[in-house]
Amino acid sequence: MSDQVLATLITTIGSIIVAWITAHQRSQPTEADRLREQNIKLKEKIKEEKQNENTKRRH
Repeated sequence: MSDQVLATLITTIGSIIVAWITAHQRSQPTEADRLREQNIKLKEKIKEEKQNENTKRRH
């Protein structure tokens, strides 16, 4: 193989690896995503508890 073909092959393989890593990282939720989801769930739980508390006070 000539040097040019070898360099092209290495560059192509490198590009494929970078593309795969980038796609793989995007498919996994980040820590911020997990915290955001947890925050939403906790807010819903607090809202439900307040509603239950208000319902008990009325009866």
